[in-house]
Amino acid sequence: MSESITRRGFVGTAGVAVGAASAFAAPAIGKSGAAAPSERKRLGIIGPGSRGNQLLDTFLKEEDVDVVSVADVDDRHAGDTADRIKKIKECERPETMRDYRAMLDRKDIDAVIIATPDHWHALPTIHAVLAGKDVYVEKPVAHNVAEGRAMIEAGKKTGKIIAVGTQQRSSKHFGKAVDIVRSGQLGKVFWVQTWNYENISPVGMGVYPDSLEAPPYVDYDRWLGPAPSRRFNPNRFHLLFRWFSDYAGGMMSDWGVHLNDIVLWALDAKGPNSVYATGGIETTDDDRDTPDTLQVVYEFPTATLTYSMRKGNGYKFNGNGYGILFCGTDGTLMLNREGYEVIPDKIDEPYGIKLVHGPRENRKITLEPSKEKGDDGQKPHVRNFLDCLASRAKPTSDIEIAHRSTNTCHLGNIAYRVGRKLNWDIEAERFKNDPEADALLSREARKGFELPKI
Repeated sequence: MSESITRRGFVGTAGVAVGAASAFAAPAIGKSGAAAPSERKRLGIIGPGSRGNQLLDTFLKEEDVDVVSVADVDDRHAGDTADRIKKIKECERPETMRDYRAMLDRKDIDAVIIATPDHWHALPTIHAVLAGKDVYVEKPVAHNVAEGRAMIEAGKKTGKIIAVGTQQRSSKHFGKAVDIVRSGQLGKVFWVQTWNYENISPVGMGVYPDSLEAPPYVDYDRWLGPAPSRRFNPNRFHLLFRWFSDYAGGMMSDWGVHLNDIVLWALDAKGPNSVYATGGIETTDDDRDTPDTLQVVYEFPTATLTYSMRKGNGYKFNGNGYGILFCGTDGTLMLNREGYEVIPDKIDEPYGIKLVHGPRENRKITLEPSKEKGDDGQKPHVRNFLDCLASRAKPTSDIEIAHRSTNTCHLGNIAYRVGRKLNWDIEAERFKNDPEADALLSREARKGFELPKI
């Protein structure tokens, strides 16, 4: 393992190998495996919580996959996941540990899956590629812009694959929808809307004191990692961490990244020229410090993108609680994981124009209506990553592509925090003439959890 990886807390950390087999145990190959040993992919998973186990459901269905190591700061997550892998694959129980760095020392592991909270995406990704492992990391790419850029540079330096779980890029109907937008069939696409709506008011997740002790089966200091030190609070822990800026970016980063990712793809854009946002904690009386109501406006050279989020009203937009709406001069395309629908427009002759200029023949719109059902793309996305381990081709959602999509979320949150319109330099990844906003592109990590030098 690279000497640049610090060993803080490794020696003597309780649970480094909780109920585990040796790091040099026999290969955990189940009876379902049909691939030759030389073709099998031996993986470890870091952070097998709710989302991690959803991913495992997909990875474990692939016959050429063996998951041989499990790391989580929560002993129960690690142990339960190892038991589940053993049962599903009918294989030897994977080793378990609290500190993932022992996993990276293993020479027999090809790649790791990272499904930790957002603030723990950058460090294990960088450590993994420096240790010679390829990576599948969940979205959003990182807690902040600087972390994402460091992950990209680490991937470039090592030549390792870093794929990101923006799996809609691998869904066929999303690809077809993007082709329709790019083909000009909708006319000039000048406005795009993305949204997430639901009603959890007024209680939300409630209010809990910070005085509670972390469970004994959790290494809470390691869970905090690069985030500021603070007392344990169940609202700031598993699953709910995403509503706190110390660890994530709220709904903007959690779901907005999936939606805005498709918009960048369709517009063939690396990012917006400017962004401004408004909102706040308007309808939920709970512990969160990220907005429950947000409206973000992004200006691109050819179109305007608006992202809308509300937690206090679940009225569906165009019949959907989330989605993407591409608006063109000839028609509209409504898109989400359930499918897409193309809706032809019609030309109006407003009263004022008719009164001044008289009746006239309007142009004809020839766009035909169409629709197609879809899915979230996770299965082919995972397969694409596994195939890239052998081919060494860039994955569908390469780290650099997903970094740009994640940046749209960081930009929206930063514009909300500073309360003004910001102009963005896409190539330099800096704001134009705004040191205060630039300061929010990174943060100082807690001592002992700094990013390694690339």
